[in-house]
Amino acid sequence: MPELPEVETVARDLQRWIAGAQITGVEVRWDRTIRHPLPPERFAEELRGSVIQRVGRRAKSVLIQLADGRVMTVALRMTGALLVADPGTPDDRYARVVFRLADGRELRYRDVRKFGRIGLFEGGSLRAGRVAGRRGLAEARRRRAKVREAAAPYRVGDVFARHGPEPLSPSFSARRLSDRLAGRSARLKTLLLDQSFIAGIGNIYADEALWLARLSPLRAADTLSQAEVGRLHRSIRKVLRQGITNRGASFSDYVGADGEPGENAERLAVYGRTGAPCLRCGRPIQRLVIGQRSTHFCPYCQPDSSSGEAAAAGSRGQRSSDR
Repeated sequence: MPELPEVETVARDLQRWIAGAQITGVEVRWDRTIRHPLPPERFAEELRGSVIQRVGRRAKSVLIQLADGRVMTVALRMTGALLVADPGTPDDRYARVVFRLADGRELRYRDVRKFGRIGLFEGGSLRAGRVAGRRGLAEARRRRAKVREAAAPYRVGDVFARHGPEPLSPSFSARRLSDRLAGRSARLKTLLLDQSFIAGIGNIYADEALWLARLSPLRAADTLSQAEVGRLHRSIRKVLRQGITNRGASFSDYVGADGEPGENAERLAVYGRTGAPCLRCGRPIQRLVIGQRSTHFCPYCQPDSSSGEAAAAGSRGQRSSDR
């Protein structure tokens, strides 16, 4: 599943290529791709004639802000991709939603396994910063009247209300990380995967950050010293920035908006490298399962008081696939 660096790569590509473009038509080929609050036919109708103002990201979702203040959210999930197709590009059987642009290009949402979701919401402030300004009250009421499913999120801020801070935001300091870790007895790996704790980190970059910080994935979060918190903070930001620089990690379906795979998979230190020598000490990388998720680490460079538990779990984990 694409994580923060992969989604950020897609968002930056789209910002360069489609910001300012007008949507002249929308073809929804798989209805369930469209999430609440709008049904597929209304979704297509509402977007016709809209102008894309800018493209950004929140957590693991691409945000497409429209000139009228609304925001389209795209959660890529396992196999989703947003691709810009030039005129004359052959059709794609896996394109679930096609946005036709005024200049003849298409923005295609491609999804082999159909797990991704696209929604259209009113703008508003997000916990990581403003995505769109508030629109006039009369216009907001007019839009709201079209939405019949009261239980569904209405503003884009509602979609991400339970998400934690953005780890690359200037406001995400070591002090803030320390405050969030305080009193949390969960294992570090489990906590880093919790989107309500920090948004955007998944299995790959959690493993990479913990290895770089020399912290065991089994370590209880509330046992870290201030120096260790500082190392973790720097490591999280470093591995995420490296991932963005290298245009993400492609293990199966992930590609940028240009259709090309990222280059970060070849630069990972531990993820997916079970049995390979640690790049720091030369000892074999081990794999275990924490919270039903594969975890890759070096038990020598990332020691923990529960090393016996780690070794036993690692032995069990070797029997299953690396991902």
